[in-house]
Amino acid sequence: MRYHPAQRSIVWTVLFSLFTILSLNACSDANNVTGPPPPVPLSPDAKLSSLTVNTGPLDPVFSGDIANYAVNVATPVGSVTVTARPQNTNASMTINGQATASGQARAITLGAAGLNTLIPIVVTAVSGSQNTYFVTVNRAAPGGNNNLQSLTVSPGPLVPLFVAATTSYTVDVGTSVTSVTVTARAQDAGASVSINGQPTTSRSVSLGAAGSSTPISIEVTAPNGSQKTYVVTVNRAALGGNNNLQSLTVTPGPLIPAFAASTTSYTVNVAVTVVSVTVTARAQDAGASVSIAGQPTTSQSVALGAPGSSTVISTEVTAPNGSPRTYLVTVNRAALGGDNNLRSLTVTSGSLVPAFAAGTTSYTVDVATSVTNVTVTAQAQDAGATVSINNQTTTSLSVPLGAAGTNTPIQIEVTAPNGSQKTYVVTVNRAALGGNNNLRSLTVTSGSLVPAFAAGTTSYTVDVATSVTNVTVTAQAQDAGATVSINNQTTTSLSVPLGAAGTNTPIQVEVTAPNGSQKTYVVTVNRAALGGNNNLQSLTVSPGSLVPTFAANRLVYTVNVASTVNSVTVTAQPQDAGATVIIAGQPTTSRSVSLGAPDSSTEILIEVTAPNGNEKTYAVTVNRAAFIPSGNNNLSALAVSAGALNEPFDAGTLNYTVTLASTTADTTVTATVADPTATLTINGLPATSGAPSTSIPLVGGANPPIPVVVTAENLTTKTYTITITVVP
Repeated sequence: MRYHPAQRSIVWTVLFSLFTILSLNACSDANNVTGPPPPVPLSPDAKLSSLTVNTGPLDPVFSGDIANYAVNVATPVGSVTVTARPQNTNASMTINGQATASGQARAITLGAAGLNTLIPIVVTAVSGSQNTYFVTVNRAAPGGNNNLQSLTVSPGPLVPLFVAATTSYTVDVGTSVTSVTVTARAQDAGASVSINGQPTTSRSVSLGAAGSSTPISIEVTAPNGSQKTYVVTVNRAALGGNNNLQSLTVTPGPLIPAFAASTTSYTVNVAVTVVSVTVTARAQDAGASVSIAGQPTTSQSVALGAPGSSTVISTEVTAPNGSPRTYLVTVNRAALGGDNNLRSLTVTSGSLVPAFAAGTTSYTVDVATSVTNVTVTAQAQDAGATVSINNQTTTSLSVPLGAAGTNTPIQIEVTAPNGSQKTYVVTVNRAALGGNNNLRSLTVTSGSLVPAFAAGTTSYTVDVATSVTNVTVTAQAQDAGATVSINNQTTTSLSVPLGAAGTNTPIQVEVTAPNGSQKTYVVTVNRAALGGNNNLQSLTVSPGSLVPTFAANRLVYTVNVASTVNSVTVTAQPQDAGATVIIAGQPTTSRSVSLGAPDSSTEILIEVTAPNGNEKTYAVTVNRAAFIPSGNNNLSALAVSAGALNEPFDAGTLNYTVTLASTTADTTVTATVADPTATLTINGLPATSGAPSTSIPLVGGANPPIPVVVTAENLTTKTYTITITVVP
């Protein structure tokens, strides 16, 4: 039988309706399906070109010829957003029974955790033929994980180290610690945690008296209601009799013997030039007191006696229970001596021959022709000795040298504290002028030398791109005394302009040795001719992703963005650096382009012109999603001016209490919305997010609850209450 086109459309509609009814009736629950209907042949003019679900990838990967898909989501996910595009732009479409434009995002509410939701996408061609695609969203059931991810006590540490399966721990703290902070995180983000009966993941807990133990319970409740309790017992140390030092130092030092808490007598030997020392002492018990040389302090500067004398310094430690202990340090100051030796001797720009030794007084140093002075540095072995260099009292002196090829003697005289002297002599040999006219290195930016550089090779070529209009030539001579000129300019680095595209530019590098001999190196730079490459190297749109992915020979793309996006940044880079790019009529490689209203499409053209004038145009169509008002009616902060909430604020906790003294006559409430599009009333009056409300008078006893109402952009509301009791 042959049908008129209008009759065929009616037949297709009836058949599809019957098929959908039979499919849904076959399921025990519309939101708990065993799977989509069996595959049926797809009509070629009613296929989809794309299908996405915001929460994750489709299984299998989307193809216009495959009708059935699955998506797995976590337990907390209560809705998904489905976006689809028919291949035929004239075709119509419904998602979950609602008429939906091509590229429009459709939000679908899911069934309860552990149930599956079947979402049909029906595409109807102009001819009336239809295809139905199915997405089955599998929402995970609530979990039974009641383990902790982490557990810390500050100050700590836990004993034993934390592992999720261990539920009992101890923590030992000092006598001075009166409270600890317990922090616990559940492995399952949907699980709840309470510490000592208070729903929180971090809480300060007061400890009992010194010498007592305080048990702290941490209870974890899994999403399915199963519970596990961890217990931490904090042992606070009793007042002690520890009168030991933790550390003892003398500067300058060191102590002899090395410090140990049980050793109470030490000596320190210092140079004759040291007139005072600093003693620093720390007690093992933080509650113990320390005095140094009779002063209550943990660090004290103590003056020493004359050279050759000894000074005894006492350090007394008193434990918390009053028992004392005394540590003694005897500081021996050296007497004036007759040491006239050097400890070190160096000459910059050269090395001593032989190597320095205090008993060797004669040295030579060889330096290059270009060195015109040297710095001599000498340090005496005895800090009380004096040093003079070439009759100048100093430990470091810059000395000018004679002409190239000559020798310069330098005298270093050391006078000991008792007046005895020793003289060291360093003879510096400055090299004569040389005939080295070789280059040590030669480089050209934007290219590589051919062949590779070698000092004996004087002719090179360098190939550069069409876009390169100049190069920088850098040349360094082997002999620091030689001079270098590039294209007759005395310099070691020069920017050289090149000829037109397709031409060659010779560059001369001349090296003149210290004795006047010359060598010329020639670099010929070959600039490439103009090219015809009008391809893009890359194309991106931010925010968003190109569909399909970018390829240089693919000219047409789409990008889907959220309704809140009112502009995108298009960035395009040509393969040929000499090519020009125009984005939406503006010569640039990156431009911000304004979009149309939500649920509209904006075409952006990117034109690429090759250096030789060839053109190519890429097109990106940006589809802006329809506007969906926000449903966030949470607070991010809540506080009162008088007193404090009975527990730390949490967006999921709606009821709070405050207890105040009888002298409190009024209060204000400050609430901050989590979403700036939401509005706020406090005690029935409009309020500003983050600002105090109008004053609210209080009376003795229990006051009426103060409602804080948050209205989301989609007009859904949430009410928080604060009940204030003024104690008589």
